[in-house]
Amino acid sequence: MSQDKLDFTRPFLILGNLSLVLWTLLATVAVWFYNQTFSYLFLIFAAASIFLILRRFGCNSCAYCKSCTMGFGRLAGAFFGTGQTKTLSVGSRMGIIGFIYFFMAPLPAALLSVSIAQEFTFLKVAVLACLLAITAYSLFTWRKTKK
Repeated sequence: MSQDKLDFTRPFLILGNLSLVLWTLLATVAVWFYNQTFSYLFLIFAAASIFLILRRFGCNSCAYCKSCTMGFGRLAGAFFGTGQTKTLSVGSRMGIIGFIYFFMAPLPAALLSVSIAQEFTFLKVAVLACLLAITAYSLFTWRKTKK
């Protein structure tokens, strides 16, 4: 059973969670360009959904990991992991992860696109490009590779 346990490296753990923070901030900035008041609510909801609710669902027991990361390793694995790290990190939480993907990518991108249509600035385009890049990278990790 010990061979099946997840082992998260420190760089993956740190970079994965920092990427989630960056993704949350980019999505919040995208919403901020559309409506500043709504962006504060968006930030609170997004951060709570990812770092409180989903992290807690991911960390039922330390019996599944070689070292306890309190759910942060499984969180990074679900969004930026590959192979066993991704599949064992997700488990039965696919609905929540799908909702978070919608909440973190298409919704802010659509609101930012409306804002760009109203008033074009290069900063908005840069935020949209960064938001789409981090989303594409995260979605790319879900692609199954043939052995």
